[in-house]
Amino acid sequence: MKKIPNSTAMICEVGIFAAIGYVLDELQGILSKGLFINGGSIGFAMIAVLIIAFRRGWLPAILTGLIMGALDLATSAYILHPAQLLLDYVFPYAFVGFVGFLKPFFDKAETKQMKAVWLVIGTIIGGMLKFVSHFLAGILFWADPENFAWNLNSMNPYLYCFIYNIAFIGPSIILTSGILSVVCINAPQIITIHAVKPVKDPVPGVTKLDIYSLVESIIYLGGGTFTFIYFLIKYILSFGDYHDGAAYGYDFDPDCMIIFILGFMFFVMGINTLFATIKKKHNITISFIVSVPLLSASLVYATSRLIRMYRKEKDPTTYWIWLGIGLATLLIAIVFYIYKRMKLKKMGD
Repeated sequence: MKKIPNSTAMICEVGIFAAIGYVLDELQGILSKGLFINGGSIGFAMIAVLIIAFRRGWLPAILTGLIMGALDLATSAYILHPAQLLLDYVFPYAFVGFVGFLKPFFDKAETKQMKAVWLVIGTIIGGMLKFVSHFLAGILFWADPENFAWNLNSMNPYLYCFIYNIAFIGPSIILTSGILSVVCINAPQIITIHAVKPVKDPVPGVTKLDIYSLVESIIYLGGGTFTFIYFLIKYILSFGDYHDGAAYGYDFDPDCMIIFILGFMFFVMGINTLFATIKKKHNITISFIVSVPLLSASLVYATSRLIRMYRKEKDPTTYWIWLGIGLATLLIAIVFYIYKRMKLKKMGD
């Protein structure tokens, strides 16, 4: 198997984990809806930034967090002030990325248990940095006792902002720490980059155009192009804004955004696969590694929207169709990959 260049692999990881992190954030927001009337949710979306932080370091992790914030802004925002926009939407997950400074200590740990300890420490630090961002936004822009949650209107604003934000950040730290520890002990390759000796494909060269890879590239290219253009137009047309006193708010259709981003990614994959096929350098393993996480992220998002539809007692048919198509596509990708690997192995024998 041809080894993926380190910079290319890092860019792919940042993009994929940012998308997965956004999906997880959307999912936890749906599940926590009603508990935190002034924003915030309990979940483990931080895990996306933390994995990049311990795999790649602080700079890629901060970039992952910024992309997650940008995706959040691309769906809706409630804006009182530019600083509030940064503290509530842009900075929180980016601050978590600073935990990447602990990567050298994590890498030097000799046992899985010690690595898990560093992950827990990193999660606590990252969670508290995220807490600071929300706390500052609360003190500066949301400290109006009339809007306090849980009938705490008589409480000191500083104490209220502390309690309100720690109420969702604290459980999120505990939940994320537990998940990362389990992953570290049972599947450390997800968090740690191991030096692996490249393995050559069974067939070193291809003497004729691979028709299966050509069909794959055409499907990615055609489907991605249509999906990107159609849902980008729908996304732009879905814009809506409103004014609430001194505040300004806007909304886009988040479904259209997710779909046109996925469409663009598959369009890029289609271009890459087409040129690689023509040059007889197509690597099905790399294609599989990139496509499966994208499809999985799409399925997780579709599931989150299904939950939301049932909670709001709305028609979930669209999302069942989305989930069905996604599952079928993922199954086809897996079967196609297994078939191609078996064929290459047979030809190699």
